[in-house]
Parts: sequence; C-alpha cells; structure tokens
Amino acid sequence: MPDYFLDTSAIVKRYVPERGCQWVRRICRSDARHRVMIAEIALVEVVASLSRMVRESPPRLLIVDRERLISLFRRHVQRSYDIVPVARVTLTRAADLCRTHPLRAYDAVQLASALTIRDETLMAGITPPVFVCADTALLSIAAAEGLVTDNPNDHP
Repeated sequence: MPDYFLDTSAIVKRYVPERGCQWVRRICRSDARHRVMIAEIALVEVVASLSRMVRESPPRLLIVDRERLISLFRRHVQRSYDIVPVARVTLTRAADLCRTHPLRAYDAVQLASALTIRDETLMAGITPPVFVCADTALLSIAAAEGLVTDNPNDHP
C-alpha cells in the first residue's frame, strides 16, 4: 500500500466537499494504513485556504464551518499526518527549484519537501510516497522532477 505526500490543494479536499474529496478521505482513513505526509507550511496554507473560502463572493464556507474545519484539521495534524519539517536546506532547495521552474513560493516549498522525503525514502530502500496535488501545473513539474504523482480531481 502506497504512502502519500499531500500538498495543500489535496489536504483541503479532505475537509471541503468538492471533486476528489472522497478519494482523499479514503486514503486518509486510519484503517487504510497509508502513511500520509504533509509539509509543515500546510499548517498555514490550509487555514488560509479555508479562510479565503469564507471571503469569496459568494462564500463557499460560513465562518462557523471554517472554524469547525480548522479545529478538525488541527486534530488530524496531531494524530493523522506525518509533518515534514521545513528546514533551511528545504528552503534553499525550493529557491533553486524556482530557478528552473515557474513556481509560486509555497508551491516550491511543497515540492522541495516532497523531493526531500523522496530522497530519504530511496536512500532507506523504501518506495517513495505519491505526490498528491490538484494543481496540474505543479503536478507536471513534480513529475519532471521524478516524483510519482496523482491528482485527486481524477478520482470523482
């Protein structure tokens, strides 16, 4: 059974009903026995994404729903996700990725985190995690960098 690295666009699908949400929820279930990793910066990005949904016109979430989902996410952070710390070497790698690819800063950090995990697992003789993301441009770059990828939007 594969392990997964979820970027923020995939994590949010666990909490907000939209295309791909059921698939993400299935891989995150404890009885599925998948290791699910997220970058430390997702602790900010997920809250920012849910907050943006409140501010959209029309709003995709009510404030009360946002607060409930943030609390649920934070509980999952404590027991469901393996948090990948963002060290200075990861930030340097992210910056270098921006020199090669047209990446937004946080996308570069997500990708650098996933690449670091990939490198560590390969060195340990373990199959690397699947990089899960709903951004097709980022998925293309991740694949070009040698990651196995999956798009939750491909799983209605």
